[in-house]
Amino acid sequence: MLKLVKHPDPVLKQPATTWEFGCEWPSADEIEDQMLDVMMAEKGIGLAANQVGLLKRVFAIKLSTGRSFCMFNPRVISTSEKMQSGDEGCLSFPDLWLEISRPMEVVAEYFDKNAQECKITLTGLDARCFLHELDHLDGVCFTDGVGQLKLALAVKQQQQRKSYENRYQMKRCKYTTGAQNED
Repeated sequence: MLKLVKHPDPVLKQPATTWEFGCEWPSADEIEDQMLDVMMAEKGIGLAANQVGLLKRVFAIKLSTGRSFCMFNPRVISTSEKMQSGDEGCLSFPDLWLEISRPMEVVAEYFDKNAQECKITLTGLDARCFLHELDHLDGVCFTDGVGQLKLALAVKQQQQRKSYENRYQMKRCKYTTGAQNED
């Protein structure tokens, strides 16, 4: 069973190699099932193979339509000039959010699990997710494209959220166990 790899594991910075249909084990069908299981368990909308320790060019994606599947050997055909800026997170960097600018639309080609070549046009969040996962396959993390100051601020906010969540959990435990709240 595949497991999520988290920062600072060096596999996240390694580029993936081409998926060779018929030559890989486990099969494309098995990889898709396992990657989708991990992505859904982690409540994500995208998961690149190197995020589960597999250095192959494949990622799972959950489109805004609800369709979830894997793209094998994906590549960009074109992107729009129009950009979108928005908060972006990553399963391998839990609770870290950065404002990232990406093209609003992407036209891409990929192979499905049956080795059928497909072409797709993605917009908005779907385009953002595709490009984020494609970056992973090239060994690029979403933290790589931001300045040190912006990253430091985001990490501080991440730590504050974790601290708040820990305090909230402690208070919740006191109430559910009948202990007095001393705050």
